[in-house]
Amino acid sequence: MNNTEIYYFSGTGNSLHVAQELQNRLPNSTILPMVSLIENDAVKTKGETVGFVFPTYFTTVPAPVRLFLKRVDMKSAKYTFSIVTRMGSFCVANGIIKRLLKKKGKRLDAQFILNMGNNSPTGLKPGKGDENWIQEISKEKISQLESKVQSHLDKIQKIIVNQKKYPEKINLNPLTSLAERIMYFLTRNIKTQINFVTDSTCTGCGICEKVCLSRKILMDNKKPHWQENVRCYYCYACFNFCPTQSILVDKKYTKKDGRYIHPDITADDIAQQKKSH
Repeated sequence: MNNTEIYYFSGTGNSLHVAQELQNRLPNSTILPMVSLIENDAVKTKGETVGFVFPTYFTTVPAPVRLFLKRVDMKSAKYTFSIVTRMGSFCVANGIIKRLLKKKGKRLDAQFILNMGNNSPTGLKPGKGDENWIQEISKEKISQLESKVQSHLDKIQKIIVNQKKYPEKINLNPLTSLAERIMYFLTRNIKTQINFVTDSTCTGCGICEKVCLSRKILMDNKKPHWQENVRCYYCYACFNFCPTQSILVDKKYTKKDGRYIHPDITADDIAQQKKSH
């Protein structure tokens, strides 16, 4: 098989875990973080097979993934694929990836969706947080999801190795196409703010700053400060990796009954995405 590059974006570990597991299954493959690469003036793929692994945010493509796809030179790519991780919500991400690749003269040859744990009790939706969120991410459910992920990755590996075309079995009706265009417009042009706050249990450990992929968080007098002039990636890494659960979402989710991090991924693994490659 030709060389494969797997580009990933991951806030609390699902997509990084998938990228790692896929790398283990594909010979001559490398995983590369999109976050550090979008800071480069020129980004060029080297693989003949190029894949993108990322979570869906608000049903669509996270901002750093969109930025990476707009910036990257993909002349080397002869076969492309995408893997979207989600909790099971409606997803229009693959359609948007197809549109972005088409602008580069490339086709999305294979697209996949994997259901995994949910790292956000509120997402970007208005109103209160999901009170049942913690029950949805129980150890038992995560274990069940992981078993299905492993099985699905075995199938994905065979499709990629054989360079097959693979449309995910979703209902691609006119309403879906319209939803793709609406979400693409909204996420490009509307800036939504998540009001993260800390309570008195904050120890000033700095883990939130460490895992903040957009570099929005700066520690000030041993307390995290979310800079207003820096765009949030909505990855919820700060919220979920806080060891004391002192980071809350003001007026939306202030409960301390658990958080979600993929069990095989650490804060150091997430922070590694910001280092130059």
